[in-house]
Amino acid sequence: MENKNLLNGLGERMRSERVRLLLTQDGLAERVGVKQQTIYKYEKGMTTPTMDFVYSLGSLGFNLQYVLFGREQHQKLEDFPPQVLQRVSEMVTEIENNFQGGSLSNETRLRMMLTLLAQYVKSPSSLSLSEKQQLELSQGK
Repeated sequence: MENKNLLNGLGERMRSERVRLLLTQDGLAERVGVKQQTIYKYEKGMTTPTMDFVYSLGSLGFNLQYVLFGREQHQKLEDFPPQVLQRVSEMVTEIENNFQGGSLSNETRLRMMLTLLAQYVKSPSSLSLSEKQQLELSQGK
């Protein structure tokens, strides 16, 4: 029964990491050599992935400590795809341009970016990517 506790939420954590890395189920399936339906079943908890599969996620940037054990590490800027960082930077600049009181300090800019990125991890649709950025992602750029 203890094994079930370890696996509880594994699929949802895999999905969360896949979304953070801007991968679709199809894109992930292609990169790891399985069918999209397999990814779907893993994420829904219908089947359990092999350890080889889980370890292959690490080479794609998945946080395996989080996927396997639910332990979140503090996100760093370099953990996110460039398109997401660019969009967040644009959002902070837009806020700064409308800020009465001068420029934001570097520390404040960084805190704002990390706050926006944390929101993105929880709800990817909260960060609208431009059509160009979405096209670049779909082409693997």
